[in-house]
Amino acid sequence: MIALLKQYKLIAAALAVLALMSLSATGAWQWQANSYERQLSELRETYAEAARQAEARARSEEQRRHTAIEGIRRDAQDKIAAVAADAAAADDAAGRLRARVAELSRRPARCPGAAGGGDAADPARLVLADVLSRIDAAAGELAAYADRSRIAGAACEAAYRSLSR
Repeated sequence: MIALLKQYKLIAAALAVLALMSLSATGAWQWQANSYERQLSELRETYAEAARQAEARARSEEQRRHTAIEGIRRDAQDKIAAVAADAAAADDAAGRLRARVAELSRRPARCPGAAGGGDAADPARLVLADVLSRIDAAAGELAAYADRSRIAGAACEAAYRSLSR
């Protein structure tokens, strides 16, 4: 019976050792899992901070670009307004000049040696004055269009350069 009791003690001890090993392995696995969870948590925080910083940089760049383009747009509008004012002044001067040419072209040709009265206005002068007046008006329109196009093109180039910095 003592031999049988020794065998049971041996089996019980072996079972106890196995149980301890099982608990020890479970504890080790649990410790390892907790360690991995801490590392994952730290990585998540690191990536979240990196994402916040990247978003802040992107917003800053977007704001810089918006400010640059808004400045270019305002500058182009100011230049177009100045060109329009210059064109209006030139158009006014051209209008006065056309009126003077029309007035002179309608006057009859006078010869200082002629006695009284005068000839009717020369039709060729009237046609020439009308053609010159139309050419001047068309040239003014083309110049205004060219100025606006040049300013718009320069603004477009400046906007592209500000975006590519």
